[in-house]
Parts: sequence; C-alpha cells; structure tokens
Amino acid sequence: MKKIFIMAVAAVVLAMPSMAQEDEWRWSQDRIAHDLSYVNIPTVEDVRAARTPQTFAEAVAAFPQVPRVEDILSPEAKEQALRKTYKPYELALQNAMTRAMGEETQLQKRLDAVRSQQAQRGQQAMAQYQSNVNAGLMPSQQEMMELYMSGAIKENMSEAQMMDVMAGKFAEKWGISKEEYLKIINMAQRNPKGTEAYLKSNHPQLYKRLYAANAGFDTQEVADDPRDARLGEITEELMDLQTQLSEAINMYRYDDPVAPKSVILKDDKLFEEARADWKNCSEAKQVDAIEDALQKRIESWIATLNGNNGEVPYPAWFTTERKKENALIDQWNKRWAQKWVKVAQDGDAKIRPILEKLAALETENEQLGQQGDTENAIYLTNKLTCNKLWAYLLLAGQPSNDAFMFPCLEHVETDGAAILGKG
Repeated sequence: MKKIFIMAVAAVVLAMPSMAQEDEWRWSQDRIAHDLSYVNIPTVEDVRAARTPQTFAEAVAAFPQVPRVEDILSPEAKEQALRKTYKPYELALQNAMTRAMGEETQLQKRLDAVRSQQAQRGQQAMAQYQSNVNAGLMPSQQEMMELYMSGAIKENMSEAQMMDVMAGKFAEKWGISKEEYLKIINMAQRNPKGTEAYLKSNHPQLYKRLYAANAGFDTQEVADDPRDARLGEITEELMDLQTQLSEAINMYRYDDPVAPKSVILKDDKLFEEARADWKNCSEAKQVDAIEDALQKRIESWIATLNGNNGEVPYPAWFTTERKKENALIDQWNKRWAQKWVKVAQDGDAKIRPILEKLAALETENEQLGQQGDTENAIYLTNKLTCNKLWAYLLLAGQPSNDAFMFPCLEHVETDGAAILGKG
C-alpha cells in the first residue's frame, strides 16, 4: 500500500520523477523520528518585537493564548501565527528579561543597604538593652527565661497579658508601683517631652538612672511599618505560587510534579498516535485509492501522446483528483489538530491562572511599596522575587510551543506535467 509520510512542517513530499509512470507516494520510515527534536517550527525572520513589558503583570496580560486549530493546519498557517503574535511576544520577553537582569543588581544593592541598617540598629538596641540591664533598669535574658520557666508567662497568653506580667517586673526594677509604671509608659507614647518633665519632677532618682543608662544611644524609636504584615504574607504567597507553577508545568510535560527524565513527553506520545493513525485511517486509504486510480489514468493518457516530446501538462482531471486528496488531508489534519490543541489548552488552563495570581501579587506589592518608605526590606525582597519570575513565562509557554509542533500533512501538488522523450 502506498503511503504519505508524516512529519512536522514538511510532512508530505510528492516525488515527481522525469517520467510520469514513475510518479508515486514514497513512505520513508527514517523521516518519522520518535524524538520530537525532529519536529521543527517554521523559521520566522525579520519580525519586530512587541512592546517590551515593564512589569511581570503586564507580560502576563499580554501572554498569548494557545494557538487555534486553524493556526496549525499548515506550515503557512503556523508561519503567519508565529509572525503575527508569538514571535513578537517572544522577542519582547527577551528584551524584558535582559532589562530585569540589570535591575536585579540594583535591587540587591538596595536590599543589602537596608539589611545593613537593620543590623546596625539591632546591634545598638542590644547594646542599649545591656546598658539598662547593667543599671538594674531592665530584666536580664536569664530573668526573662526564668519568667517563662516559672509559668508566669505562657505561650497561649495574649500580648496584653504578657505586657501586664512584664509591667510588674519593670516596675520592680524601677522601684515604683506597677500602676505608676504603666502611667509613665502610656504617657511616653503620647508625649515624650512631657514624660521627661514628669520623671524629673516626680522620680528624680529614676530619671538620673534612666538618663545615665541611655546616654550616648539614639533614643529615637523606629516605628513598626504597618505594611509589613501584608508584605510578609505576600512573600509566603509568592513562594507557594512558584511551587504550584513548577508543579503545574511539570505535570503538563511529564504527568509528574517532580518530572523524572525517563518519562516520555506528552507530545511524543501524541505524535506516535498520530503517525499510527495515518497508517490505518480512512482518509489515508481514500487518498491511496484516488492516487492509484490517478496513476493508471495518467498511464493511459500518456499512451495517447505518441510522437510528443518535452513537457506536457497534465489534464484538468489531474488537478481535480489531487484536490480531492488535499480535502482528505485537510480532514485528517483538522481532526488531529483538534486533539493536539486540546492537550495544549488543558495544560494552559492549569498554568495561566497561577501566572495571573503571581501578577496580582506583584501589583499589590508595588502598590504597598509606594505607600511609604520604599527602602523596606520585605518590599524589596518581594520585588526581587518578582524580578526573577520572567523565566517562568518561557516555561509556561510550553503548551503553545507544543501546539505548533503539530505534525500537519502538507498538501500534494495539484499541477504537474509528463516529461517525454528528450525534452
């Protein structure tokens, strides 16, 4: 049985020898590679990059949909879709990734500077704390541990309950009542200068001890950033979503979140199924029947050309019959392209929502960052994480890449000629 060999892009080749009698379909097992590295996407040149996305969120918003069935039915359709949408996006993404690499260095410098400042403040706070401990104004770490061990402070206590226990310990150190201690602390939060005057007037010895223990230290308290709680949650969500995205991509490619290298890729399996189907499908049998009959008709027609030399075009019926074959090829291509695209769409449906959630977190992190001091360690850490997300877009585009690997059968030639005699 004569065959049409199936391969990507250049899937069907019609051999046209010098004599029409030798015109036939040739099946070449060597041209059907099990390894899909043999399947090539059409080369697209002289394409301009789309607008370079400035944020990951913008890149996700422009992330192309999986190609439609009509985009992969022929090499020409693939080339057009790649040129119009997918190649410009790919080039824009490459430009964005190049820019992101440069930004990463600057972001890391900013983060290092913030962490250095935090470390310095931490060292000063520890030194100031120890100075107050030495002056007998604060409980030592050992005394704090003893409070925990004694059960005075319990893990299930609220912050207010813990502060109440600590207030008694501090009051003891200061030599005043617990009520007076709480009064001074509350006053200090509202009116630091007024508190200093109050201590001088009502507790002169305590004032002298506090002044001596804290002399030389920057007593300006750094207020807690109210954004930190949500920024910290964004950090955790970013990490979790990255894990989910990696697993979704691996599940698409390998049916396994850890992606063992020994597992055959989905499109490998589908390629083998398509090749096996063409060998036995009704379309192939009909194409072979039409071609067999066409060859016999050509032989009979050539027999009437005695005395002719040179190139003699085939009659119109040759074109008619070959168009019938192409219609059957289109029928097979469409049927299998639908299966091929469905696999890609199913993978994209699991990957794309995670990208969108990551994009939303990047946007929220940036909005929070601009609502206060931008040299916030958590904000900058999240920004660095988002800056590394670009590579995921390349991996996330695998379903679309696979769709373009559909091994479409090319049309057969609908025109030809018999080469007779010495022509």
